[in-house]
Amino acid sequence: MTTPVLSLSVRSLLLMLFVFSSFVSVNAQTERSPDPFDREVPLELRGVTQELQQNNFDQALKLLADLRKDALKTRNRQLQAEIVTSMKEVNRLKREFSKVEKEYKILVKSQDPAAARVIGNFYCLEKCDWKSGLQLLLKSDSPALRKTAAFDLQLPATPESQVRLADAWWQVAEEEKGQVRKAYLLRGRYWYLQARPHIPAAERVDRDKKLALIPLEADQIVIWNQHNANYLDRGTETCVVTLLLQGKPVWRKATRIPWEKDSPAFQTLNPPGVRFDQIRVDVTQYRGNGGGLGEIEVFDNKINVARNCSVVASEYWEQNPKHHPTNLTNGDNSGATGFWLLNNQKTGWALVDLINYLPFQ
Repeated sequence: MTTPVLSLSVRSLLLMLFVFSSFVSVNAQTERSPDPFDREVPLELRGVTQELQQNNFDQALKLLADLRKDALKTRNRQLQAEIVTSMKEVNRLKREFSKVEKEYKILVKSQDPAAARVIGNFYCLEKCDWKSGLQLLLKSDSPALRKTAAFDLQLPATPESQVRLADAWWQVAEEEKGQVRKAYLLRGRYWYLQARPHIPAAERVDRDKKLALIPLEADQIVIWNQHNANYLDRGTETCVVTLLLQGKPVWRKATRIPWEKDSPAFQTLNPPGVRFDQIRVDVTQYRGNGGGLGEIEVFDNKINVARNCSVVASEYWEQNPKHHPTNLTNGDNSGATGFWLLNNQKTGWALVDLINYLPFQ
């Protein structure tokens, strides 16, 4: 089995490919809090990052090819496969960039509003770099979009302001089509899920109906293990992952979960872009004193749509809120804090509902 350390490095490489910027006017921003859709950026891959910042896709591919040679020397097949996947992603980005290169050149020369909108959307959708993309959308040719981008860049912290931002994104989405429309809908969904536990039930009814109308498709699932902090005595060895739509299974896979003491460990699954509204993970074999998980992530085109969703479980350790299943969607994948534990010597399940609000129990 591939060691978790190697897997983490390659997954970080895949994440890195989505978080970079391309020209000085975007790079010269003041430091801000992380964007909600940011994904981790490892320092050890700075060389690849620098090439991608300059849109040097061929050089980035060369660096990845060198990494692949190292993987071949170690006969690590899983590592080789993951590097090939990342190379495919760089090639995809290269093709997508060629489609907007004309607007990119116009924007560099003239700050044209229409070009700013095209390139801003490219940053958000293709690069998953919303901070840079929103900065460009501030200069777009749509007043409503400019206002929404400015509001978003403030990273509103109160439930009332988060709900207003969600509504604003859903409104501008009505003027769009295809992947741009869906990205705006998902951005609004994120802000609404942030606010939902803290607003009155009457304010949730219509907005929850909107959630049900946003089609979610899982193209990557990441199941994070946990090691029970300093105790290092618990974890999950095997589990069954099931995607459901309206209560019926649409995809299922049994898998092993790597375990590493005192560091994150995970398993990545790649369902065939299937539509779903719930994900269930059944812990079938545990390690040490009992099972549990650190985080459940489900990506729809590079956006973790499970973040902040409601979670229920068969049980949690001694009814201790510290180990409640809601930890599985709180964004903490360290394995040392913010994890879900089953009772001693028990298997069990956790279910993430991506639409309905399930109060903390």
